[in-house]
Amino acid sequence: MCGVIGFSCEKPNKENISILNNLIYQSKIRGLHSFGYSYIDGLIKTEKHHDINSVKLPMSNKIIYHNRYSTSGDYKNHENNQPICNNEMSLVFNGVLDMSTKEEIENKYNIKMETENDGEIILKNCGANIDLINKFVKETSGSFAGMILTKSNKLLAIRNSKRPLWQLNHLGCVYLASTKDIFKRVDNSFEPTQLKENTIYEY
Repeated sequence: MCGVIGFSCEKPNKENISILNNLIYQSKIRGLHSFGYSYIDGLIKTEKHHDINSVKLPMSNKIIYHNRYSTSGDYKNHENNQPICNNEMSLVFNGVLDMSTKEEIENKYNIKMETENDGEIILKNCGANIDLINKFVKETSGSFAGMILTKSNKLLAIRNSKRPLWQLNHLGCVYLASTKDIFKRVDNSFEPTQLKENTIYEY
């Protein structure tokens, strides 16, 4: 179990970022081993921390965030923690794509892994190709609910039936979080909706 949070807003302000910070704080119940986020500042920028109090979100119009409950790979090494990224994209997700060893995954998917995070299967095999991502998530036997931030400043979200992902439109911004309860703990008046499974959402 991990937590993912997403944010997309054309003109973010302090109130928007305050709501986002509250969502992150309320998501911590889903994992306290590491906290990371990516945003665009010319290039994809990524920060990772072991203390949630070290998270200082930028005033950015698109942000993806992950807090980890460690089940495999050494979380003390931030290379294994999300977001995982390259020059083209950054990925956060809740789920398990493949429980095989790093060597077994490399052989099975014909990739060279830089980390011990099975999210590299998507990073290396699909990239930011919407059709490939959608096909992989539909066909995988694993569980997935996640988001991708591309260098062109697109935010993509998708889930399959085995993991939840919820969306809230509020004050001209879109917020995404793993569960409805996370939104309700921030503001009980929020009425998020669950993303349809096996459907790519683009923000």
